[in-house]
Amino acid sequence: MRVEMGTSVRLAIAVLGLQLAATFASAQQITLAGSEIATQVQAVLGATTVHLHNLSPLRNGSYHAANASSIKLPPAVGGPGQRTYFDLPEAGTTILGRRYGYFVDHVRSTGVFVSAAPDSFTITITLGSAGPALVGTCARIKPPQIACATLGADALPAIEWRDARVDIVARPMVFGRSLAMDVQSVTLGGDFDVGGTCQVPLLGTRLCAAVNRQSVRLRQSLSERIKAELNTAAVRTTTAAAVRAYLDTTLTEPLIGIRRVSMQDGQVRIGVALGR
Repeated sequence: MRVEMGTSVRLAIAVLGLQLAATFASAQQITLAGSEIATQVQAVLGATTVHLHNLSPLRNGSYHAANASSIKLPPAVGGPGQRTYFDLPEAGTTILGRRYGYFVDHVRSTGVFVSAAPDSFTITITLGSAGPALVGTCARIKPPQIACATLGADALPAIEWRDARVDIVARPMVFGRSLAMDVQSVTLGGDFDVGGTCQVPLLGTRLCAAVNRQSVRLRQSLSERIKAELNTAAVRTTTAAAVRAYLDTTLTEPLIGIRRVSMQDGQVRIGVALGR
């Protein structure tokens, strides 16, 4: 009788265990609107600044300012004053003993905006400048290496950068038992208005080609820099902490830890478990 009772008890416990496990598993998935997570990411990255510049006064026959562009993350991420500098190449061509070039003149970020897409997040950094984005220069190649007196910079139309922006696509990821962003791609958007430059006598074709080459290099260089900066452990740690604080407040379950995450139809599905 004791053997039969023991078997029955074990079976009952096993069934109860399975029921509890099923209940626990079904209850341990949380679904949040992507817009709610976007708000937390916005709070972390909203103060990020970008400065694009490579123009200097003429020195040694060149107007190029090396390593004058930068990305600065918010103080909460990298500490106050942390700025990463990088170089932008010039766009130029040589003709008739003169070096004609175009340089980026103080293009700065004007805002950071985070939104939820169906299966990812879009972080858009808008860019603007007080004057034209690219300005033309001309210098003599042979000594004395001075600004061209005739047929110089005045002959080069300034170039506007229309709808200048950086579009960043990121997907949610598990990080430190919380949720952070994994930057998938960075695209430099907008168009350079080179129409007037292409019409410059003698120089137009070459200058247009040079500006287009610079555009490609600028887009690639900036994309790589921003992707590297936003995928650092410091950014992910700060984002994860912000999301954790939000979940602790919203779900009133400070002991849960995120085990898996996915995103579909603008909804973030979070698999959680007990334990931080």
